[in-house]
Formats: sequence, structure tokens, C-alpha cells
Amino acid sequence: MANGGDKSAKRAVDIVPYDTEIPNGARCLNEEHSPFDAEAMRKNNALGIKISEARKRHKLSQKDLSHRLAAYNISISPGAISKWEKGDALPSPYQLFAMCQILGIHDILGYFTGSKPEAEDFSPELSQKGLDLLRLFKEALIASGNYQVKNRRTEKPVTPRQPILVKIFSTPAAAGGGSFLSGEDYDIIEFDPSNVPEDTDFGIRVTGDSMLPRYVPGQIVFVEQCSTLYDGEIGVFVYDGNAYIKQYRESVPTEDNLETYITSDGVVRPKIDLKSLNRARADCDVDVRPENTLLIVGRVLN
Repeated sequence: MANGGDKSAKRAVDIVPYDTEIPNGARCLNEEHSPFDAEAMRKNNALGIKISEARKRHKLSQKDLSHRLAAYNISISPGAISKWEKGDALPSPYQLFAMCQILGIHDILGYFTGSKPEAEDFSPELSQKGLDLLRLFKEALIASGNYQVKNRRTEKPVTPRQPILVKIFSTPAAAGGGSFLSGEDYDIIEFDPSNVPEDTDFGIRVTGDSMLPRYVPGQIVFVEQCSTLYDGEIGVFVYDGNAYIKQYRESVPTEDNLETYITSDGVVRPKIDLKSLNRARADCDVDVRPENTLLIVGRVLN
């Protein structure tokens, strides 16, 4: 018992919380880490951007990543991964750990925050002569040029990628009732590939302010052509002769109008609404009636 008490006493001196006064001879565990602005990282969606960069570096689509996460007993849709990357939602710690394993992110703190502690020399209990030899050996390794950490100055320059051409429609309305891919009111615009999301089929210019603050008037959004969306995704729609860029929302019909949502097979269809992100323009929301046809043109990728 006496020995165990001595070990506990030594641990209490060596390990000290970051913001407490440090006793003589003790060292704060976190003092060598460069601080980072967590609030700024949240506002700038640093986590989502880094996830997207790592996924694209491994040439995985959001659907591919979803399938690989299933091997870790994590059931997650491509739409949910899209929300992570846009900053609309956050992965749980366990989802993040599995994703880092898949994407080869071993230094999680360093990758997502850019904060790394200074590496310490491995210097166990050596005599002065031993420490001098260790220092000389380190200097010899550095001088050889074979063991230095690569940095931007030593890395080979990246060959610029060829620009890509994307069909950009002037406005959703100008493209006509569902004729987004065959209408004539569009321009072919050249883009840096790094600025165009993968799976892009075409682009559309935003009109109006109902989707502020994410989408501003005149902004180009890139669209993947598809016929289905997950709840909460942003899409391009044609309904009742009008075209929209809105958030797709599904809900359970109320008892008052439940009968109108029941199919001939007895299946209850979800109630669909097209929502404006700018809630000051809730008047621009679209209540999709079950007797009318809603055409989903595609998923907005940015």
C-alpha cells in the first residue's frame, strides 16, 4: 500500500489541468500545443471542409464513403455525409473515428486543427557524453538531407489541372418547365476543377433572396441530376409550372388531411414541403399537394 501511495502522489504532481497553477517541477500537459480558435473553426466549417478534402483525395464519392462506413456498423446516408461537409450537421465521435480510419487520417488533432506539439528529443537518462553524442547524431542526420520532414518548399510543384466546362443555366425559371438539360438559355463556362463539386451535371444561377444566407442572388449552384432526395437536402424542383431551388422536407401528414396521402395500396405517403432557408421569406415556401406532380430535377452540391 505504501508503494501505491507514493505512485499516486507522484502522478498528482506530474499531471496538472491546463488552467491550474503549476507546482514547481511539474509541467502542464497541454503547454506545448499551439492554441487554435475553435469558434472560428466552427463558423468556417473547418471540420466539414477537411472531411471533404480527405474524401476527394482518396477519390471516394459520398456514396462510396457511406458504403465503407457500413463495414464499421455505421449506417449513414450520402445525404448525411453531404450535411457534414457543408457544416449543417456534425458526425458523432465514433463516426469520426471510423471515417478517419477509412481516409487514413492518423493525426486527427493535427489534420483538423493544424495544431501540433513540438516534437521532443528522445533523451532518456543519459550522461552528458551520451547527450553530446545524441546531438551530433541528430545533426549528422539533418545534414545528410535524407531524413528531413517534407514541407511546401521541398515538395515538387503540382501541375495545374486542366479547366473543365460546365453548362450554366441563366435562372431556374429561364430553363423552362423541367427542360434544364435541353433548354437553350445557358452558357458554357470554364471552371477550375477544384471549384466544381464532383458529380456535377450542370449549374444554375440563383435568383431571389429566399435561400439566404447560404445562397445569394446571382450565385452559381452546381447540381447533380437525380430523381430522389433525402429529407433536408437542397434541390432543384419543378412544381405547378414553376422552378425552385429549395430545401426538401418530408413530414407525417396530419389526421385532418391524412386520407389525401393514402395510396390505393393503403400506403401513407409523406407530406412534402419545399422550404426557404431565409425564414423571413417563409411566404416563398411551397406546400406540395399530393394530387399535383413534383419533379425533382437534381441535388444542389455546394
